[in-house]
This record gives sequence, structure tokens and C-alpha cells, in this order.
Amino acid sequence: MAPVELQNNKELKPLKTLEELYEWKASTYQIDEIVNGRALRPRYPPSSPEQLKTLVCHDMKGGYLDDRFYSGSCDDNAYRFYHWSGVDMFVYFSHNLVTIPPPCWVTAAHLHGVKVLGTFITEWKDGAEICREFLAKDTSVKRVVSQLVEIARHHKLEGWLINIENEIDPEKVDALVLFVEELTVSMKKLIPESVVLWYDSVTKEGKLDWQNELNDKNRLFFDACDGIFLNYTWTGDHLHRSYEAAATRNSDVFVGLDVFGRNFYEGGKFNTHKALELARKNKLSAAIFAQGWTHETQENFEEAEDKLWQSLSPFLSHHGPKFLPFRTSFCQGIGKKKFITGKCHETSSWYNLSDQEYQPIWPHEGGVLMKHVRDEAFNGGGCLEINTSVPSTTRLFVCEIEWKKTLRVDVAYKWRKTPVPLSLVLHFREECKEKNLNEQRTVSLPLEGKDTIGVISESGGSLVNESQHSGAIENVVCEEIEGWTSRTYKIPQEGLVLQEINMKIDGTSSLLIGNIDISEIWS
Repeated sequence: MAPVELQNNKELKPLKTLEELYEWKASTYQIDEIVNGRALRPRYPPSSPEQLKTLVCHDMKGGYLDDRFYSGSCDDNAYRFYHWSGVDMFVYFSHNLVTIPPPCWVTAAHLHGVKVLGTFITEWKDGAEICREFLAKDTSVKRVVSQLVEIARHHKLEGWLINIENEIDPEKVDALVLFVEELTVSMKKLIPESVVLWYDSVTKEGKLDWQNELNDKNRLFFDACDGIFLNYTWTGDHLHRSYEAAATRNSDVFVGLDVFGRNFYEGGKFNTHKALELARKNKLSAAIFAQGWTHETQENFEEAEDKLWQSLSPFLSHHGPKFLPFRTSFCQGIGKKKFITGKCHETSSWYNLSDQEYQPIWPHEGGVLMKHVRDEAFNGGGCLEINTSVPSTTRLFVCEIEWKKTLRVDVAYKWRKTPVPLSLVLHFREECKEKNLNEQRTVSLPLEGKDTIGVISESGGSLVNESQHSGAIENVVCEEIEGWTSRTYKIPQEGLVLQEINMKIDGTSSLLIGNIDISEIWS
């Protein structure tokens, strides 16, 4: 039997049976979108074992919707996720034996430094039979492990969620623990930072009995892998006991948060942040389940999505890029048209998360309203709109970017209302190991309404004219491109580390940011 993925070379499908899993072979087909998929990018700040983490578990209508097509679809209303800065892991979930994340999700997540996990799930009567079959012998356990590792290798996954929701014969519990251990160890050999998680379901007696906490009944599975994903019907007491039981591994306990609110703390939905806050108070990680509720049930998806993640933001750790060149048009991988350098090249609707560009920290700060628009773009299918009612500075990215040569910064923008003074504000750290210094510097690059480049010195003094200094920052290009203003600056200083990228708007206005491109000039 040919692997399921070969049955239609235009789309990805899950594996539904053990036979399909056993027959799967990467060498039997080559799909460019998979083979040439993006590797995991570094991010800042990097995750540490002790850090409380946030996982998103994507469960939407059985999965494999418009995202299953390798080349995308024409549905410009399909679901997309763009709050990557606040999450650490992304699980693609469905009720099939082996849920392989579509390559578009892997590409988008990896761009933002987010790990991607597939799902291995067995359920109810059929699931019990599958478990009985593959747990019968050590050889079949190892065969399943080997196939899951090869799937992870080929699809560039960082791990698996194991969800066993059926009774296990008591005499086969040890074999199930072996399976969890073998998969965890084998994934670590492939990727040292891989993650294998156990879903809170089966107990050490083989019973299907959700505990909603970490305790002696499910600890043997927790000890065998990288963490546990708790069931959703917990109370504050469950979380407290989980923290106590985890000891030094408290960050490996992921509290399940059901956004749909099914028999869940404070009803989920727009109250999900209350559950997340309680998880954090108990010093535990979080697994946000079915975040696509905003798309499935709400009339205005983007408004609901931003409202949900705005409420979650205070309890998230935000991350950003740690690589050059860093480029983004803010496109979300969807559009009614497709633009190249400000000019419309395609007039049909499209959807492909593989084309998503790096997304900013979306939660609005300081009274600034940010939104994604699709009627105009510099590149791709959309761009970033920023609206202000008072002079404001909005944080776009946190980062940790080092460079060895002159830094080139390109920005393309377009006004929707009357122009006001506008600057791209870059925060740097200057290190000098010889003098044991770690100083801060802020560079304000005027885009509109200012004639000089401003620099706040490391001593924290007032703005000075950088052109008075040797090795001055240069404004080398200013041009109009299809109605967009494009400015280019050169920053020659060496030994600086870029830590934050902000946009400062000195008044009430509305503008589009179509492109930010930061790279080194090597010649």
C-alpha cells in the first residue's frame, strides 16, 4: 500500500492506521514544500528549562482544512495565527492516529522560532485495539518509535504529543512507558532540544481516568518524557498539588486551557486569561487548546483574536528575532491580492501560511491600535496599520541581533491620514569586555518631519545630533515607490547589539508600515 501522502501529491493527509504508519517512507516521494521547508530559527530570549512556557494546541474542525494544500488555497478567510511572539510550541492536533502538521504551519512557526509538534493519538475501542497490537512486543514498540522519528525528521518537527485515551491492559502499562521513553530518547538523538509530551489520561493501572493534575497515578509517564499536558477540568487545588508534585520540573507541567470553555475554569472564551493567570500564579506552564475558537464562533475574527490575545499577553513571555537579514512586510500569509514592491501583481484571493512574514508583538501598548490590512501592501498580501490618537511609541519587536559590518536599515511606509513626525527607534546594547561595560544607546531614525538623526548616549543623556560624530549614521536613500515612501539608513558602529525595534508617531494619525529590512553591508 502506498503511503497516504502519495495518494494526492497536492495535499497532506494524516495517517489513520498502524498499517499506514508502518508503510510510511520519506524516500518514496519528494515534495518541495516539505523537503525545502524552513528550519527552526533562533529567537530571543531563548527558552530555558526553568522558564514557564506557553503551548498552543491547534484543533479546528478535524484539522487539514485549507492548510493541507502544499501550494495554498484561494480562501482569504481561512484561519491564520499571528501571535507567535508569545508562544513557545505549536501542536497540530486531530483525531487521527498520526497527525502530521502541514508544512505551511511548520514554515510559519519556525520563522518565529516556535517548535512544532505532531500528535500520536489512540481513542476508545479502536484505540485500545491499536495499543494492544503495537504494545504486544518490544519490536513493534520500537518500530512505531522509529517511524515517528523518521516522520519528524522529514517534516522538520521538534516533537510529539502522545494522547492515549483508551484503556490499556494492565500488563501492557510497562510497554506503554517504554514507548514514551524510547520516543523521548530517540527524538533527543535527532534533536537535542526536542519535546515529547504526555497527555493526562491513562493511569499507572491502565485505566482511562483523567487526573487534572500531576500525581502518583500518572507520574511514571511524566518521568518518562519531557512534560505533561493536563486535562482541562482542574481546580486551583489541582494546580497547587501539581506544582508540589513536579518539584524542580514545574515548568514541564502544562496546564490545559480550553478556549471553548467546556466544563472549564471561568468558562474559557474571553475569560481564558483568568485560567492562564492562575496557572502562572502556581508557577506552571500552559497549553492553550483550540485557540481557533475566535475564527469558528466569532463574527469578526481579527477583532476577537486580538481581544483574546490582548488579555493573555500580560502572562506571556514575548520573543523576537535573533538573525540577519531580518525582513518583514507583516504579511500574514493571506490576501485579496498579491503585491511586489508596492505594485499589484495578482488580483485573486489567496491563502498560504508558508508566505507569512515575521509578525510583530501584536498586543497593543500605550493606546496604540495596530491591525493587519489587506487592501494595500508593499510585499505580499497585507501590511501593518498603526493608528494613534496621541503621540505614541509602539514596540514592534524585541530582539538580540549582532552584526559585524555596517548595518543597513530600510523602511517603507504610507500615510492614511495627515503626516506627523515619525521615527524608527532602535534600542542598542554596547558591550566592551575590556572595560567591563554594558551600555545602552537609543538611535532615532527620522522618517518624517525631522532633519537630524537623534541618539541618546549610553549615559542616558538627551538627544544629540549624530551627524556631529565621527562614523555618523547616514540617510542614504529616500524615494517614492508606487505611493510608498522608502527610506534607507546606514549605521556603521560596530560592537552593538540591537535589542528593540519601535515606531514613534508624534501626533494623531494613521499610517501603513509595508516593510522593515535590516541587513549587513558586506561590500
